[in-house]
Amino acid sequence: MDAVTRGTLQGVELLINITAMLIVMIALVSLANLLIGLLPDVNGAALTLQRLLGWLLAPVVWLMGIPWDQAVTGGSLLGTKVILNEFIAYVDLAALPDGALDARSQLIMVYALCGFANFGSLGIMIGGLGTMAPERRAEIVALGLRSIVAGTLATCLTGAVVGVLTG
Repeated sequence: MDAVTRGTLQGVELLINITAMLIVMIALVSLANLLIGLLPDVNGAALTLQRLLGWLLAPVVWLMGIPWDQAVTGGSLLGTKVILNEFIAYVDLAALPDGALDARSQLIMVYALCGFANFGSLGIMIGGLGTMAPERRAEIVALGLRSIVAGTLATCLTGAVVGVLTG
């Protein structure tokens, strides 16, 4: 019974950690978007972290095989995945208007968005592993940003392979 009790308590603690991290990350991004939204509109739309990352990541998705005229849209989806999570990025992908991405670009983005390399997952990992191995928490935190970059590059590589195979 002791093992069952301890396992249950640790599981509940991990569940609360995951839920709290997801809520906090979405709240922080919303707060950042509100602050950035105070700046003047660009091209008729308010600035957001997702739009800024869309411009920044446009060359990356272009290298995966998405045409340049669709690269900002793909970059925005990839940015949403990195700063929020893949679920929200997939919801945004599904909500795109017709013609925003062609069928091949959509397929590439489906694969490129499939991964847990985002700040919410990093927080969950730090919280979960930090609880299991508190003496190694600093090491886990130090590797955090590198893990996001490596994971994002891995999913981008998968998207690029899909781009080559469907090209």
